[in-house]
Amino acid sequence: MHIRAEWAKQKNAAGYNCAQAIALAYQDIVTIDPKHLYQAAEGFGGGMGKMQETCGLLTGLYMVLGLLFSDADPEHGKTKLATYEKIRALHRAFKERLGSAHCYILLGGTEPSHAKCRDKFDIACAAFEAVLAEHGIHVPEHPNFIK
Repeated sequence: MHIRAEWAKQKNAAGYNCAQAIALAYQDIVTIDPKHLYQAAEGFGGGMGKMQETCGLLTGLYMVLGLLFSDADPEHGKTKLATYEKIRALHRAFKERLGSAHCYILLGGTEPSHAKCRDKFDIACAAFEAVLAEHGIHVPEHPNFIK
């Protein structure tokens, strides 16, 4: 059992979309208020605005990767290409495990629901944390916000 994945599953079952739930499962490793992280991820659920495109688990984690690795320098930013590569690595790992990163395909052509997405949270967390580990970032196993 992955504690962050379990926490995110509970939030998803309580009404958070997949992107919000998974992004907030990593709220302790980014420098943004959880409320703002929740707001930023609002449109990404259901495969991007419920269009069933890219899985919300991935888009939520893409946001976290950007927050972790961007140099936040709009004039001279030098991290964009490296961040893109980290996102591609996460995307590949997720797709290798599940066969797709496309919400519609992952759900077998059915409407998004927390029950149908439940088994994908652990895979998303494992893939995400593997990408972070490759770049020297250790994620605490038991974050303070999860009681």
